[in-house]
Amino acid sequence: MLSVELAPSGLRDLVVVDPVWPRKRRRWLLIAGEVGISLGAAALLVLWARGVEVDPLDRVGQVSGLAGLQLRFALIALAVLVVVVIAARTRYAHVVERFAAAAAAGLFSALVAGAVVVALRGTTYGLFASYGDAGVVTEWARSLVQTGEMPWSYPPGFIHAMAWYSELSGSTPEASLKVMQILGTAVFGPAAYLSWRLVLRPMWALVLGVVPSMVLIEPYKVYANLMLVVFVPVVLFLLQRLRKADHLTYRGIVARGIGAGAVIGVVFLVYSGWFVWSAPGVVVAALVVFPWRTGLWRGLTLVAVTTVTFVAVSWIHLSTIVSASGGMVDRYFYFDVYAEPTYIAMTRGDMPGALPGVWPPPGELGGVGVFTVIALVGVAAAIVVGRNRTAVILLTSLFAGAWLIRFYYASTMYERDAVQLYPRSSAELLYSMLLLCGFALYFGMERLEGVPKLRPWLGARSLRIAALAGMCVLIAMVGSSIGDRYMPRSDDSLGMLALASHLTQQPDGTCPAYAQSLGIGCGKTFEEYRALLPQLTHNAPRPGELPHRPR
Repeated sequence: MLSVELAPSGLRDLVVVDPVWPRKRRRWLLIAGEVGISLGAAALLVLWARGVEVDPLDRVGQVSGLAGLQLRFALIALAVLVVVVIAARTRYAHVVERFAAAAAAGLFSALVAGAVVVALRGTTYGLFASYGDAGVVTEWARSLVQTGEMPWSYPPGFIHAMAWYSELSGSTPEASLKVMQILGTAVFGPAAYLSWRLVLRPMWALVLGVVPSMVLIEPYKVYANLMLVVFVPVVLFLLQRLRKADHLTYRGIVARGIGAGAVIGVVFLVYSGWFVWSAPGVVVAALVVFPWRTGLWRGLTLVAVTTVTFVAVSWIHLSTIVSASGGMVDRYFYFDVYAEPTYIAMTRGDMPGALPGVWPPPGELGGVGVFTVIALVGVAAAIVVGRNRTAVILLTSLFAGAWLIRFYYASTMYERDAVQLYPRSSAELLYSMLLLCGFALYFGMERLEGVPKLRPWLGARSLRIAALAGMCVLIAMVGSSIGDRYMPRSDDSLGMLALASHLTQQPDGTCPAYAQSLGIGCGKTFEEYRALLPQLTHNAPRPGELPHRPR
């Protein structure tokens, strides 16, 4: 539960911090406050982003739009920091810090979602219009609305959400996709933060929940990685309870098993791919932390309740996968399939596009980049300071399991002539590495708290305020950088997704507003859209960027 916090002795020992009111009377109020503030901060910034009135097909307009988002973010963030500083000497300081961390998490993903709002200003389409995967899920949603059917092999959660929104709002599936992309991006930060609040204190949930997820947020297909940042902390929460099952009542075991099983089942319904890469690691970690001697029956009860709940929630999709018995084959060979298989630091995904020079980029140490080397040092440090901790056991097991399955599929790819989505494991591998780096810092600072001379400094409120301020600046920079990638561009970068949405005829037969101002019209098909691109290269400030048209 969100009111549970960690004792200095580690993730295995649970205590409850009670700075103001009795725990039972304030717990649900504080939980609701964190959820509401995190989602509210995200909603505020996204709605405010609608007031950024610029031409997204003008590079100067894009820069002004990003700056406008930064101004709005800065005003909200400064207000949050001022409240934290004012409350620092009051009895409510812990509560205010808690809410401030929740707000910062919401502002991170809202900054990216706001950039998507600006990038898609003037068009009813979501990213990439009706092409590629966007076109596929749009047609599935349309089929679901009209016939009640969709392909059995794909997780139904996101498609059903699109269909429900289309029916409730009376909008087209194309417009529904745009809303889902913006909404999914906006809740990314709150979902990551609130999931990690199951096992971490507020500031650590902000750091470990948001920073590693910065490499995963992807507005185009946001639901896949969104499920990953929810899945990992929920499994960690479950394993921590499994490890201490002998200290739980059967009533508590059933409640926790139902809760965790239901959440994991929903994750499976929205995107089930992570279960392929995670299954070996989760099983190994569960066997390691299982209370074989002290809580055998309680541990088995927790596993049984969680499993039954998961199966019950996910059965509509799980049953079709089980009945397929290996009949699902992926033969889509895209860019990352041709890359050297140990490279996981960056990915271009399954988007079409030209080769961006040498790939993977040349590294400084035998072809391996400094970023990867530093991340591996962080992994080693986490093992040194937290080898017996549940978090380190789980994350190292997840990494090892995904690593082995990745190379199994890659090694049999030629023989089978099938990809089996093996490059998708890069996201889980990178996420696990970054989380281990974060836990190395967490457990390292925990050890330093045992040094009497350092304890007052590490526990100082000024340190938490400084960390929050630093996180706000980092969030601003990262959010702007990610948002800029999705601004319309005429090359084969991610900017092509938004440009396609502006240069494609809308379902009502009209051209998007800013395409009309360009004077080049719009295309009905992907080929017609691509034929318009050469007209945008004249007077471009740099290759791929759209020219500025003086007003």
